[in-house]
Formats: sequence, C-alpha cells, structure tokens
Amino acid sequence: MDKPIHTHKNPNPAICVFAGSSHGDNPGFAEAARAIGTGIAAMGGSLVFGGGGLGLMGEAARAAMAGGAEVQGIMPAFLQAIEPEISPQEKLIVTPHMQERKTLMLQMSDAFVVLPGGLGTLDEFFEVATEAQLGVHSKPIIVVNVDGYFDALDTLLRHMIRAGFAKPMILELYHLAEGADSALMMLQEGLAGAAR
Repeated sequence: MDKPIHTHKNPNPAICVFAGSSHGDNPGFAEAARAIGTGIAAMGGSLVFGGGGLGLMGEAARAAMAGGAEVQGIMPAFLQAIEPEISPQEKLIVTPHMQERKTLMLQMSDAFVVLPGGLGTLDEFFEVATEAQLGVHSKPIIVVNVDGYFDALDTLLRHMIRAGFAKPMILELYHLAEGADSALMMLQEGLAGAAR
C-alpha cells in the first residue's frame, strides 16, 4: 500500500498556545487570542495550553473549544487553586512542577503559538526556542506580534547576535507574525513543511 508523500503525519495537529494569564491593557490581545483558538479549531487541530481559564490563555482555549477542538490543559499542582479550569470538558494533566509541565507541552505538541504574556510566556518561548536551537525538535514556533508587543523581543534577539552571544540562525527558529491571521497562515505553512 502506497503512503501519501506530502500529508502531515498527524491530520489533527496539536498546537500549543503560550499566553498570559492576564488580559493586558489592549483589547487587541484578547481578540488575537480568540482568533488563534478559533483558527486552530477551524484547521482541525487540538489545543494544548497551561490549563487555566484566566487571561489570554483562557480566551484562546474557550474559543478553540467553542469551535469544536479538543483542549488539553497541563497545569502544575500549586496553580490549581489559583487558576480555575475553563470548562468541565477540558482534559487536564496535573504535574508536580513547572518543569514537567513544559516537558509535556513540548512532547505533546506539533507546533507552538506565542501570544502576548509575561515572564511565564517568555520562559515557555525561550524553552522551546532553545530546544529547537539544540536540535531537540524542529517544530514551528509562531510569535503573534499584536500591535508590536514582541518588537522588543525581536530586537533583543538581534542584539544578542550582534553582541556575539548567538548565531544568526536563531532568527530562523521562530516566525514573527503581525497579528493572528498572519500567524495562522504561518502555522499551516509550518505544519505542511514539517511533513515533507
């Protein structure tokens, strides 16, 4: 039996969304989070996220669930009392610590989408970008640059290259998307490329 050549090995890709547990000061952040969740559902994907119903991560997860996507939360035990689940339908894995949470997110996901957030979101971005740099994975990483939120991150990474602490190839580890629509296009292209 012949195997198809250019189809994604997983017709229902699991997309991990990293996002703030706050809404931030710009309504465009929540709009982008909802658009990403809706878009993941529309492309037949499932959503992997930090498990809590607060902030942008809750917005993305609720939108994905409303669109019919399966939603998998991964939450360290100490956050359970602080961050409520989005819905009884959410699947939830509880880990002992943050490190196990990030390990599972990496293992269970086919791609990563980074929405605006704080230290935790940046920590997750740097974790998957560093592992990509080290060759642990080659999964797409899409950074959703809503109203220039991540301009400073891009500037910092370019500064690291100029200062001699990183090679130019680190700029190929992620894609900076100007908004949710662009991010979803890059995500689909990245998943298609990963299947080749």
